[in-house]
Amino acid sequence: MFDKLYVMQTNVSGLLREFPKYRQAAMAGQKVLIKTREGDLTLSAHKKADSALLGCMKGVFHSTSHDLIRPTLPEKKWKYGI
Repeated sequence: MFDKLYVMQTNVSGLLREFPKYRQAAMAGQKVLIKTREGDLTLSAHKKADSALLGCMKGVFHSTSHDLIRPTLPEKKWKYGI
């Protein structure tokens, strides 16, 4: 029944012996079934989302608590884009 849901199967000894292989498979999105005497276990990975959305631009943008309530340029310096 479970054979079709999992790409890889092993037992606890095989998992300990070849952990990098099964870890790599889990990180690639495959599910690994680990058979034990007490029952079956599943090894799968949940990857972290990137912490910095803008990556190399982290720290470039700054925010202020001032609301923009009036134009920042005088009307004579404003260049209309149309």
